[in-house]
Amino acid sequence: MPTTDRDIVLVTGATSGLGLRLAEVLSAQGATVLVHGRDRARVHALSERLNAAGGTAQSYCADLSRLRDVRALARRIADEQPRIDVLINNAGVGPGPQDGARELSADGHELRFAVGYLAPYVLTRALVPLLRRAKVARVVNVGSGAQVEIDVDDLGMAGFYNGWVAYGRAKLALASMTMDLAAELGPDGITVSCVHPADLMPTPLVQQTGLAPQSTIEQGTEAVLRLGPKPLSSAVARVSWGCASDCRRWTGRWRRGWATGTCSGWWRRYR
Repeated sequence: MPTTDRDIVLVTGATSGLGLRLAEVLSAQGATVLVHGRDRARVHALSERLNAAGGTAQSYCADLSRLRDVRALARRIADEQPRIDVLINNAGVGPGPQDGARELSADGHELRFAVGYLAPYVLTRALVPLLRRAKVARVVNVGSGAQVEIDVDDLGMAGFYNGWVAYGRAKLALASMTMDLAAELGPDGITVSCVHPADLMPTPLVQQTGLAPQSTIEQGTEAVLRLGPKPLSSAVARVSWGCASDCRRWTGRWRRGWATGTCSGWWRRYR
């Protein structure tokens, strides 16, 4: 059980790229880091390294493409932790190579939508009781400016598939989820933010696309951590809402037809 004077921070997708650097920095700053990943060996290796360096880290393995595993992860965290101060929904599946084929999750959902949107929605919902126990709780959703309008008649993208479109749809859904959860959980003292951390960082996600990096992982880490344990400044608040405000501007029809209608009912299936 972690000590009560440390921030308890859950980082999903913590074994590589941005998530790895976030876990390292947070641990060095004194937080208790809940290290999540899909590969058990890599998760345990990272936790052991952080602990050996004087930090406090605990391992949590789960395949976020399986919603039952997401729920099991939330149950285990609830059994073992007194609260969650910061939840960083970082895990995701990138666009992949240009000629990549459509992939489905074990539950039959389009893979990028399942990991990039359904998993963080289910996980965040399940951890709300632990977030409410924190004095100041924050949820940081790692989004992207590469958002694409969602075709509600073909959520699985069976009729048309492109990796960048699939990735962008998941990120748009994540940004819209952020707005709805922020309004719902704000009265409980829980801040929910969505941030585009940086353009094309040299992460495995970007490397798979074949595109040249345009930013550093350090830049992305700084952007995410500005929304973490420390209080928000007005400038940071504008950054955190960047993607969400673009969501309103780009997809007025989607916001009316899905987020306030069809999607609100559809979301409830995954609670």
